[in-house]
Amino acid sequence: MVMIMSKYIPVVGTDDLPVGTCKPFIISGISVIVAHLADGYHAVENRCSHANSPLITSKIYRGDQVACPIHGARFDLKTGAAKSPPAFTGLMTFPVRVENGRIEVAMPPTNISS
Repeated sequence: MVMIMSKYIPVVGTDDLPVGTCKPFIISGISVIVAHLADGYHAVENRCSHANSPLITSKIYRGDQVACPIHGARFDLKTGAAKSPPAFTGLMTFPVRVENGRIEVAMPPTNISS
């Protein structure tokens, strides 16, 4: 039997990510943006689906979007959806939880044989 398991990785303390901010992190070799929005914490891939470049993390646009510095494409931090051209493909999203004052992000599943 093969089980698919996601592993939550501690990333940053809740005190270090105030509401209305986001920061980039490398988690298990993947560049991820962790955001603290009004409704909680969210995590998306830190790579424009059009230009394949890191996104701007110093500013959140329209309350829940990040932008590509190359052509200005915007992405929803909650859903990963592309919100403006030239990007039409969304970003990968990751589950987020808070444990003992630390924000944890679930990384892609790995196969575990039993």
